[in-house]
Amino acid sequence: MTTYAHKLKSFNLDANTPVYLLSSGKPVMLELDDPAIKAMTDLQQVKAITVSPDSSIEFAMELMEHAGIRMLVVADQSGKLAGLITARDIKGEKPLRIMTQERVKRGEILVHQIMTPRDQLNPFNFRDVEHASVRDVIVQLRNSCRQHAIVLEAQDNGKNYFVRGIFSITQIGRQLGMDIPGDGHVQSFAEFEKLIA
Repeated sequence: MTTYAHKLKSFNLDANTPVYLLSSGKPVMLELDDPAIKAMTDLQQVKAITVSPDSSIEFAMELMEHAGIRMLVVADQSGKLAGLITARDIKGEKPLRIMTQERVKRGEILVHQIMTPRDQLNPFNFRDVEHASVRDVIVQLRNSCRQHAIVLEAQDNGKNYFVRGIFSITQIGRQLGMDIPGDGHVQSFAEFEKLIA
């Protein structure tokens, strides 16, 4: 049996002892010409919320609702990126199509059946993001009709990449002081058209 020689002592707290609190989660306000990196969720600063490809879509939706987000990173058992799944995927037509084609109940549909797989993600390169503006990100997301984009950063002299960050059009909208519905389609970008022009 292991014994420990060092005893922990308690002591009286001073009335002015501060508590170090995490950020309130309020996004930093942005301007369109600000550096894009200010709008990116940096996964070196914030841990990505992940879900297994074999989880049910109902579990994935519960995770999103609990965390107050609209997208999850899908990671396999070894922690490798498998894809992305959004609230829009889960609430959209994909589950209905699978229920009809495969004759399964909604609760039986798994994340990997409706996620956007890794090879279809079309990520941004972190080196490009470092030289881009918020406006550039909005234009790119709008042109590709996407709500989210991942950002990859090179390591080992460009031989390998890892997921460095995530852009969310809904989050960018909040940071610009605009309300962009998370389930909005291309029309969600109408307000941006005037600003970008």
